[in-house]
Amino acid sequence: MPDTGSSTPSSGPSDKIYGITNIKSYIPFLLDLDRLNYDSWKELFKTHCIGYSVYDHLDSSSSSSSKQPIDQSPSWKEVDNIVKQWLYGTHTQSILQSILVPDATAAEVWKAIEDLFHENKESKAMELDDELRSLTIGDSTIMEYCTKIKSISDPLANIGSSVNE
Repeated sequence: MPDTGSSTPSSGPSDKIYGITNIKSYIPFLLDLDRLNYDSWKELFKTHCIGYSVYDHLDSSSSSSSKQPIDQSPSWKEVDNIVKQWLYGTHTQSILQSILVPDATAAEVWKAIEDLFHENKESKAMELDDELRSLTIGDSTIMEYCTKIKSISDPLANIGSSVNE
């Protein structure tokens, strides 16, 4: 049988996760409630975890509070804590204070982040919509005015709120 060059099973993480010392090299911006960048952050973080074979640590179906994690071994806990470090290293201080819970699994932290952003989504959409509707050109150039419209409409689109003509 040919050697595939891998000594770790394909279903588990490899030793390459231990080499990540600066998660910000892979996720180049902080998750921020004010910037409404959750969807972009989530996609980058999820892609990173899939690439390192640790997405199962975020998937609540394998480690929810109603169901114990598939593997309770020390190595599973070690990898779970590495994933939590990645999560904690990609947030603003205010978000970190909101989601930091002792002894939580990475899946529980992932869910807390998702809940935090879904709770704030509607109020932020109303705030941005009001700002967009009250925007006037005033002394601005057309370019400045259009840039301001885009800076409001992009976050609205990012949280799933369409901008009508």
